[in-house]
Amino acid sequence: MSDVSFDSNKHDQTRQDATKGAESLKTAADGIDTFADAQVESVWGEEAGVDAARRALQESYFTLRDGFNGEQEHVLNFGTKVDETEKSFRQMEEQNANYFSQAAAAMSQDPAVAAAAAAATGSGVGAGAGSPASTNASNTWSASLQGEDEPSAVSEQPEI
Repeated sequence: MSDVSFDSNKHDQTRQDATKGAESLKTAADGIDTFADAQVESVWGEEAGVDAARRALQESYFTLRDGFNGEQEHVLNFGTKVDETEKSFRQMEEQNANYFSQAAAAMSQDPAVAAAAAAATGSGVGAGAGSPASTNASNTWSASLQGEDEPSAVSEQPEI
């Protein structure tokens, strides 16, 4: 059976990773935006070809900035989903524990289940080995194998 569990200690060690990652992406996006804003005409010049290159560079910076901002949103969303999944998993574990506790309590109230459990543990309750019921069953089984109807005709008991 596979072990399915949630290690809250490991999650606590990484809980802030999504937030820190998103902050880093925001810092990168802001830095890229600063580079784009620094591409001013007074530094580049007024010639048509140079101005077109400046604008193209600015557009590529803006595209890159938007990409980092989008990734920031994805990372934050992922972190939120991890937290929601942890919460759901904990609730499911609690529900399962309650269910199994209730089932165990209900079974312990059932006399047939209690008798079967006692027989399985060898506590002597019920029709366990050596009890009159099990001896009679053994005698009947042995006699039927030998073709006898009388348990008294059986001289030896088979080992079961």
